[in-house]
Amino acid sequence: MLNIRTFHPADAGAVRLLFAQSLMDFAGDSTQAVESYVQSSLADDLADICFHYLRSPGDHFWVAEVEGQIKGMVGIQRRDEREAELRRMSVASDARRQGIGRALLETTESFCREQGYRQIRLTTVTLLQPAIAMYIRFGYRLTGEDQYGEISGQHFVKRLDDPGPGAPAVDPAK
Repeated sequence: MLNIRTFHPADAGAVRLLFAQSLMDFAGDSTQAVESYVQSSLADDLADICFHYLRSPGDHFWVAEVEGQIKGMVGIQRRDEREAELRRMSVASDARRQGIGRALLETTESFCREQGYRQIRLTTVTLLQPAIAMYIRFGYRLTGEDQYGEISGQHFVKRLDDPGPGAPAVDPAK
């Protein structure tokens, strides 16, 4: 059974390993560049998740547990009173396509609405095509691209007052 919960310090090792493994799964011919990015991330915010994600009320970090094992993770960081950034979304390779990413994304969006954020932004690398497809299904819109050495990054934004594609139209006269 899937359980989405707040990160605890005892989760740090499992979260760091999950992040590294999940990105390396998609590295393809860009192994060296992805390894460099992973090491940089592990030395940055993932070195102290409590400090970077749990000390301010507008920030948060969750893990997804299945049968007591961490199979997914995601963080939210406040950018300003209107905007949050979704960060570090990862799902273990043996748990993909089981609704974990969707559940994590729904959790982050609910949290952001409760915090009064009007939009969520994120950046992801083009190597993560399944994640990009999920973000687009959830109504995130591509706003730009950047090149990071041999890896391309894409920037997305979702307005939380925008129901996204496939949602029923709202008649403004009602």
